Amino acid sequence: MKKLILLCFLGKVCPFLNRSSLTLSRLVSLSRQPLADIIHRRSRFISQDYVFPTSQYKVLYICFILSILLGSINDVFGKVASPAGNSEKWESTSIFSDTLGIGDYLPFGEFDKVLQFDSDQLRLEDYRGKYVVLEFWATWCSASSGSLYKVDELQEKFKSDIQFIPVTYESGQKVHAKLDAYPSMAALSLPLVVDERRLAKLFPHITLPHLVILDRAGKIIAVTGKEDLTEENLERLVRTGSASFRLKKDKRIPFSLDENLISGNQQIPSKNIRFQSALTSYIPEVSGTLMDDRENGAHILAVNRTLLSLYRFAYSARDFANYIGMNRVILEGFGEEELDSPKTGLDYIAWREEGDHVFGYELIAPPGVNQYQIMQEDLDRYFPGIEAKLELRKRKVWALRLPEGKRYPASSFNQASYSFSPFEASIKNYPLIGLIYQLNQVSLQRSDYPLMDLTGIDYPIDLDIKGNFSKPEQLKAAFEKAGFILELSEEEIPVLVLSKVSNTIYGEL
Repeated sequence: MKKLILLCFLGKVCPFLNRSSLTLSRLVSLSRQPLADIIHRRSRFISQDYVFPTSQYKVLYICFILSILLGSINDVFGKVASPAGNSEKWESTSIFSDTLGIGDYLPFGEFDKVLQFDSDQLRLEDYRGKYVVLEFWATWCSASSGSLYKVDELQEKFKSDIQFIPVTYESGQKVHAKLDAYPSMAALSLPLVVDERRLAKLFPHITLPHLVILDRAGKIIAVTGKEDLTEENLERLVRTGSASFRLKKDKRIPFSLDENLISGNQQIPSKNIRFQSALTSYIPEVSGTLMDDRENGAHILAVNRTLLSLYRFAYSARDFANYIGMNRVILEGFGEEELDSPKTGLDYIAWREEGDHVFGYELIAPPGVNQYQIMQEDLDRYFPGIEAKLELRKRKVWALRLPEGKRYPASSFNQASYSFSPFEASIKNYPLIGLIYQLNQVSLQRSDYPLMDLTGIDYPIDLDIKGNFSKPEQLKAAFEKAGFILELSEEEIPVLVLSKVSNTIYGEL
């Protein structure tokens, strides 16, 4: 161990070291060799042609004396995690920058920032003999924060054999704010590790929740998603020491929205082109996205999107007054999960990979064309087994009106501004229909009824509203406070009707 300290000093003060090759693993390896061999060998990390001046021999001697005086390396690098049957691991995130996987051990085991715990420090060593489940979550992610309730139930059921530890990179202040807003979360019995960024570096992930499972000796045995955290799997794990947890890789190939998907982005190994204009099938390990750029002509880019998403986008056609949300779609003749799926996480990924569920589409056209009409025609050509049309139907809607005889004042601002969040919206010298579009697209996307602007306001206005816009009663109160009326009403509105007219989406086979 003292030799490793000496090597670390050498890396700091000796100019003859080739630092590009002096990694931690190299230092640990060298520390197991005889000290004389380390100093006198001129291989790999010491330059072959370097001649030691007398002054640098003195530096070597001083480093050697210091290593003796400092004693155990534990005092320099912190506590050693020494699981049974495993080599020593140092607690230092500045040294350990590699990611971990199945069969590895954590290089540290103490957490100093923990909420809802009877101590100011949580030590994994205290749970030796139990399985440990680390669940990465965040306050802004409803899926991961909502999953804590299930985890709390599992903790009670398996308390003798498993310890569940939610972990977040967010500050204790943010987590406290979440707990204050949701008292039921504050009632959970789970310790909450906060402000923890070391683990995020060791287990990089994109989606939440992200789960890492350690065995009774602290060895990593699974990296998986919440879909596999079932009582059946956990009971099998406790009973047999193994379970069928699927590996959650969260691997994504980066790609640029500034390049054409088909002819550019060469880092994507396979684009699975099916038609030129262009249609692709599922592209593995690429995030789903949808972009509509009209700056230099028309450029629509969709990647790994469901058919329902593509049709809704094409027939919404940037019509702010008639955004085609799910509450404006009628499906006729389709099987369950044929156009979309409610699945999440690993189950949703498996559904996407089955084929004919998600597609990519790219359209590049010159300025002045109706790109949405072209996209509609492309969808008709690509999928002749689907008939799509907009029809006027009587539907129940949230109707926004002005009191009879009242005219809303025009804007008093010269400059237009717009800001929107799930709880607050402010428009200045801006069309009301723009706000209506955003509310339908974001806040009311799961509402049974679309929001319709029946105010007759066709000029820029000023408006500030606050509330939880996903809750109709709060949205209604916010608009009424601003002088509007929001009520349920039956109106004739355009709806998208998708009918399956063949035995497959590609037509008769």
